[in-house]
Amino acid sequence: MRRFLAGLVAGIAITCTSLVAIGHVLDVEDPLMPADAIVALSGDTGARTETAVNLWKRKLAPIIIFAGASEDPSSAASGQLMKREAMVLGVPDAAILVDPSSNTTQENARGVANLMKARGLSSAILVTSPYHQRRASNLFDQEFEPANLTFANYPARDPQWDPNTWWLHEPARTLTLVELAKLSAEVATTAFH
Repeated sequence: MRRFLAGLVAGIAITCTSLVAIGHVLDVEDPLMPADAIVALSGDTGARTETAVNLWKRKLAPIIIFAGASEDPSSAASGQLMKREAMVLGVPDAAILVDPSSNTTQENARGVANLMKARGLSSAILVTSPYHQRRASNLFDQEFEPANLTFANYPARDPQWDPNTWWLHEPARTLTLVELAKLSAEVATTAFH
């Protein structure tokens, strides 16, 4: 019985350690340095906008780029809604650019790269949800590197998601599992090209 219990405890410890490791693999963060722009991707929480605004108020970049279309064609683009929220939080209209046409993270990366090149911007701080940061980073790297653009990762400060406990509650569990599936699919696709 002791061996069984010891094995059970060891199994639980290994599982918990693995789940925590997954959270930290997704939640990639680079050291912050001043950049030309802060890029915030549209998503399901206000944490992305609030984090971008906080970075702007800390004078880490003179402008914020909000990227994202609307899932509902009859409503304003998500990037526009984020812009409105940022303006309420004190960011002037002149300090905000919007890429309102991208529906996927890959399209976000491509649209932002094009917008930055057109504006003569070369560096960015990339803000998205922590569980989305790794995949967004991979996709932005694919679009930014050929365009000679650089970025640093800075996950949104989202109280709804913790890399150490994401599997314990919803919606964090589902959001993370969906993101892991998307990341796995992209890695598999890249490996075959």
